[in-house]
This record gives sequence, C-alpha cells and structure tokens, in this order.
Amino acid sequence: MHLELLEYVSHNLPKGFTPYYIYEIRVDDKEVGRVTFREGTFQQHYFDGHIGYHIEPEFRGHHYAYQACLLLQKELGFHQVILTCDPNNQASLHTIEKLGAKYLETKTIPANQRRFFNRDEKEKMIFIWEI
Repeated sequence: MHLELLEYVSHNLPKGFTPYYIYEIRVDDKEVGRVTFREGTFQQHYFDGHIGYHIEPEFRGHHYAYQACLLLQKELGFHQVILTCDPNNQASLHTIEKLGAKYLETKTIPANQRRFFNRDEKEKMIFIWEI
C-alpha cells in the first residue's frame, strides 16, 4: 500500500478553507480510496479534523484508512492533529481508536460552520492524535 499525491490545493480557496493535500490510497496498483490532510490550527479544524478519508465500499474492512493515516504522518511529519467523526460512523470511530487518539468531547456543529457539512451531520466526536 502507498499514497500518491494527487494535488496540493493552496490558492483561490473559499473563505474558511485552509490549504490541503489530497492523496490517492493505492493497493496493488488499484485506487482503494483517498485521504486528505488539511493544514491549519486546532481551532480551524476542530469540527472537520485535519485528516479526512474515504475508502471505496468494495475495499472496506482491510484497515486501509488506518494504514493511510500512518503513511500520511510519515509523509508530512506532523505530531498532533485533530480527528473527528460522526457518532454513527462506527468504521471511522474504529480507525480513530486504533490510531490511539484521545477522545476530547462530542459537540454540536455550530450554525456558522454547518455549510461545510452534510445536512444530516449534526455533531462530531472530537479526538486529538499525538504522535
């Protein structure tokens, strides 16, 4: 498994966005998903987290999101990041726990940030991952 940088987005960002990296997660020359790393402070990413990932349905259950987070940390060298997940997203919660991230709290997404989330997302579980 390896990560392939697709894009670093740093210009002409919408208001409220920080620069971010998009990586393809590849296993045996197949794209199995993507992982994104958002630059910025804890306050800027308290509800969306520094890291986001998506694994295609047919490749789930192989711990690819977990492995991608570890590879991302080696690639970028960060030491502390905020990770978040919807309380109903058991797969993401399992990944975050497997990384050893410390639970901070569950909070309702503030109204002024709702535009960045899906309509059904109301609250986030918030963790800190220290390496």
